[in-house]
Amino acid sequence: MTDEELQNLLLNSNLIKQEELQRAIEETKKLKRPLENILISSRLLSRTSLYETIAKSKGFNYINLDNFMPGEELLKIMPPALSQQTQAVPVKIENGTLQIAMTEPSDLYSIDHIQMHTGMPLDIYLSSSEEIKNVLNKINAERSAIADMLAGLTQGASEGQLIEAVSSGSSIVKLVDVVLAQAVRDHASDIHIEPEQDITRIRFRIDGILHEIPTPPKEWEMAMISRIKVLSGMDIAESRVPQDGHFQAKVDDKIIDFRVSTVPTIYGENMVMRILDTSSVMIGLEKLGFTTYEELKRYENLLAKPYGIILSTGPTGNGKTTTLYSALMRINTVDRNIITIEDPVEYRLGLIRQIQVNQRSGITFANGLRAILRQDPDVIMVGEIRDAETAQIAIQAALTGHLVFSTLHTNDAPSAVTRLINMGVEPFLISASMIGVMAQRLIRTICPRCKESYSPSKTVLEKWGLKDKPDTLLYRGKGCDYCKGTGYWGRSGIFELMVIDDELREMIISQDSTIALRKKAQEKGMRTLGEDGITKAINGLTSIEEISRVCEGQVDLKAATVAKVEPFVKTGMPEIKIAPAKIDVKTSDFEDYQKRVASWLSRKK
Repeated sequence: MTDEELQNLLLNSNLIKQEELQRAIEETKKLKRPLENILISSRLLSRTSLYETIAKSKGFNYINLDNFMPGEELLKIMPPALSQQTQAVPVKIENGTLQIAMTEPSDLYSIDHIQMHTGMPLDIYLSSSEEIKNVLNKINAERSAIADMLAGLTQGASEGQLIEAVSSGSSIVKLVDVVLAQAVRDHASDIHIEPEQDITRIRFRIDGILHEIPTPPKEWEMAMISRIKVLSGMDIAESRVPQDGHFQAKVDDKIIDFRVSTVPTIYGENMVMRILDTSSVMIGLEKLGFTTYEELKRYENLLAKPYGIILSTGPTGNGKTTTLYSALMRINTVDRNIITIEDPVEYRLGLIRQIQVNQRSGITFANGLRAILRQDPDVIMVGEIRDAETAQIAIQAALTGHLVFSTLHTNDAPSAVTRLINMGVEPFLISASMIGVMAQRLIRTICPRCKESYSPSKTVLEKWGLKDKPDTLLYRGKGCDYCKGTGYWGRSGIFELMVIDDELREMIISQDSTIALRKKAQEKGMRTLGEDGITKAINGLTSIEEISRVCEGQVDLKAATVAKVEPFVKTGMPEIKIAPAKIDVKTSDFEDYQKRVASWLSRKK
């Protein structure tokens, strides 16, 4: 599309004011750059809104290719050479149709060429030339890196030979070592090894989001899984039932614990490894991400109570266990007997007795909790309330003079009451025992090296209850090498703390609705997850898009009450570092392989 055509399109679509467009045209003449580049770089239009408008005018849909990398199965159907020649990228296959993104979706010659080579009907989307170029560059870089590594690995080995080699210093061992080391270095929380019909997919969960890495050959699948089973002490010959295990390894002078789980699927064993850095776990309430010192003090006041139950709620993988550990370490003194029952024990804590759930030995949450009550505890931590029996025992423990911590899967803090009632716990028991509930989510924080501010649109301000603050600035990450093009680095928490007082206790006994409980808690000073998230976005910790991803559809987003962030007052509590356990298992030296596969997770723009 020529600059003149683009000018007419933008004026007709009312996306930009005429005076702003005129300034952009003048900049185009001065800098001798395309008009679309000037509009995007000057923040007059977002790239998404611009190309959605262009695509609509041409009768196509726009697709955003940021952080996109086609899988190996797509590259087999549409090789990189063909993509380079036609400036088109394969996106996915749906109902037998190949979806592709092009800079020129009306280029009939290229379309015919792709269709003839793939033999598949095409569904065509428009994308920017910059996005297409970035994807092609990543394909070339990553395939080159993986090719270098794979070149030295075993060629033509049978499946049986590969399995025999997993306990030796074979190339399969080195490949597993590379994957483990790269995941640790990229701060991944989980490694997924997922079998499919023709490929074995490997994905890393980084800051809560799954990222795919180049896939190894399908015939290596069983050997890789067997190698990890050997390390984890699992049955290598059993693939028909779920298994759990763990092992420890040293990566870059850090002790890393890998918690392993397998389940059988129709295409083979699916394996997920949770990564726990036991050599440098720093626990402290100040590090969790409380927006204000007042919120932190409200939670600390709950910890000072002599008895009662304190719940942490939220979906799996949102830091509930870390919050419980932080709370326990704050009150962990020699004059208190603290006992936990967990599934599994993720970190070993000094001066605290920790019990591991073991179904085979008959140690469940309920049985273990009964045994704990005979151990003269002052404080009890139950890893998760999963059933009515565990809930009843935990509440009885709170009523008999113990401080009890536990977790529950609910969307927000007030819903914890409804969840316990649904489990069969009497409302008067909940009212008498519960002293506080804290819901939480983990949000990605903006990369500090590419962080930038911008003025949001009126629509965004209105949606998030900020229309009376038209001068509000929001923040985002442009994407850089440091954050691998994502714009985010690290995670923090957003919280919703409901402190139970006498008025709320009466409402619980009366079985008032969750909505009524939430409204009353807000009147008493509870800030919702959405409000806390918006405050963090305005203060530049995260983006409004991240808050929308985490909160929208899960909590009631109302007008934000933006809190002023003050530095935390020093409490004088020492920072606690958990010492690693001794290990026997060691992996091979990864350094030679690190350089060759470092681009696996590269997400450069």
